[in-house]
Amino acid sequence: MRHPARSTISFLAFLIAAVFFGSHGALMQAQTPASPGVAVDPSRLPDVEGIHLGMPVEQASAIMKSLFPAGTHTLTATASKFMNTSDKPWITSMTGTLNNGCTGCSEQVILKFSIPPNPQQVIAIQRALVFEANKQPPMDATIAGLRKKYGAETSKSVPDPVQTFAWFFDEQGQHLASNPQFAPGCAGGVLGPPPGGEPAHPNAVGSALPTSPITPSAIAAMMRDPCRAHVYVSARISPSSPTLPLVHILDIHMSENALDTRDMIAAQQYLDGAAAGKKQQELKKAQQQAAPKL
Repeated sequence: MRHPARSTISFLAFLIAAVFFGSHGALMQAQTPASPGVAVDPSRLPDVEGIHLGMPVEQASAIMKSLFPAGTHTLTATASKFMNTSDKPWITSMTGTLNNGCTGCSEQVILKFSIPPNPQQVIAIQRALVFEANKQPPMDATIAGLRKKYGAETSKSVPDPVQTFAWFFDEQGQHLASNPQFAPGCAGGVLGPPPGGEPAHPNAVGSALPTSPITPSAIAAMMRDPCRAHVYVSARISPSSPTLPLVHILDIHMSENALDTRDMIAAQQYLDGAAAGKKQQELKKAQQQAAPKL
């Protein structure tokens, strides 16, 4: 379903200079210590165009550049950073977009990456396709293709005429049976940091963990959200018309929600440690300044 085209890669100038590429063009990571986590094998998790959930940021970025080469595509990126540490900014997302001027068609792939200090990996992927009027694939063939790629769906909606299919997996790529706690809306529902950081809350990674330093009760409250575990995929198919069984729009979302949750907790623990260390330094400095000369 790809459009054969060549594209122009237009990274934001600030990001090229300060975030992503070193002197030899290598992608740079935030210089923070990695904390241990659960091993994820990306090859066993769902993918879009060969980009798997859990894939390292360098590998995913290389595939995006090959999917959206110079010509009639654009490739952009966003970044964020910890506000109260000396760590460098890191990449948070990449977006590839088709710009070949075809009538009524479009294609976009969006990747979201996990937050340091753990090694950065793909935590969410979205692919949106809008087909030209004379190139719209049959509805049945599209559904069959989705089932071939992701297996039998865990749930599906009644066509109205838009239809949504959902798949639930564990982190080993095994299908999970339907459960009232699973929701198709969890696909793509990752936390992630705000691009550019959060100046109003420099020691917090996001609203999902409102207390700083982090507490077991805050983690327990967050984990009551069913979107904080497992792997989710959803596909929303919009037909050309209620009576014409051709696909006009195909919108796929997927996310590694468990990985996202672990990395957000690790990041908050890292910020808590940095804040505590800074407070100790300030206290020590104040004590030294207050001590009288004898």
